[in-house]
Amino acid sequence: MKIAITGGIGSGKSYVCKRLEARGIQVYDCDREAKRLMRESVEIRQGLQSLVGEEVYLGTELNKPILAKFLLQSEENKQSVNAVVHPAVARDFEQSGKDWLESAILFDSGFYRRTHFDWIICVTAPLETRIQRVMDRDGISRELTLEWINKQMLQEEVVRRSDAQIINDGRADIDKQLDQIIQLIKNNKQSRKMEQTILSIAGKPGLYKLVSRGKMNLIVEALDETHKRMPAFATDRITSLADIAMFTDSEDVPLMTILASIRDKEEKKEISFAFKKASSKELRAYFAEILPDFDRDRVHDSDIRKLLTWYNILVKNGITDFEEEMKPTEGTNIDDRKSE
Repeated sequence: MKIAITGGIGSGKSYVCKRLEARGIQVYDCDREAKRLMRESVEIRQGLQSLVGEEVYLGTELNKPILAKFLLQSEENKQSVNAVVHPAVARDFEQSGKDWLESAILFDSGFYRRTHFDWIICVTAPLETRIQRVMDRDGISRELTLEWINKQMLQEEVVRRSDAQIINDGRADIDKQLDQIIQLIKNNKQSRKMEQTILSIAGKPGLYKLVSRGKMNLIVEALDETHKRMPAFATDRITSLADIAMFTDSEDVPLMTILASIRDKEEKKEISFAFKKASSKELRAYFAEILPDFDRDRVHDSDIRKLLTWYNILVKNGITDFEEEMKPTEGTNIDDRKSE
């Protein structure tokens, strides 16, 4: 599961992350890693130079005053820089092997849409506490501190958008709150019905349908001409199609919703064009009719081809009521059965 820690300036996110690291939980620091990537990534360097100008780098070093001047000119400039940097940071996080991430502007910047998070935790503190912390830490005036705070999303709004809250007012027990939240996350993970009706199994082609379940495994049937039955175990990296969503420019869209849109377009028949041989332009033009606001950066041609292949497999097997076929099936989670 992927978990994000967020909160405004002075809320004490860094302290909470240190408490997590004391438990052996590594946290990906978005701010630190973004600075590293802006130094090291050729892709980011070329993107920023194209956007700001060659002078944004001095040799291999980022020219921070030039970049800051560009950012302050307009909100459009800031979003343009984010569009260059944030996709690279999201990919770096996904490849880091870490499950926890810290970002001060997770919602402000739209970064929460760059990668999927199962939980978002907001760290909060009273306004006066935040002001004093920033003044002490950075040696700046109250007026400048308030200016910085007011540029960020309201703390109340961040709390509303998050799944959990940690109060870091200097009095509340941080470790006790972390114990409670980590237990909630574990319970949520264990209660997920990950093995549902229609399944994908890593390293195996095609799709599978749940037939029955044992104490330590599932019995699945291949959705192809063989209809071969076989056991599948938790170590096989089983994914339910009902757990899959696709990135858009706003909220992620469940796979079953997209499959239903394809079904309606194709009138419950197989895909009407040769998508396996289609060019990228043709493929994306077709998919834009299905999901107009799909994220052009994060949804790759291979993702679209896989989705259309899955659709054809389902239709060939007479499965077109995706909402019914892909709903959760009670008691199919292997981890749940281990505890019975």
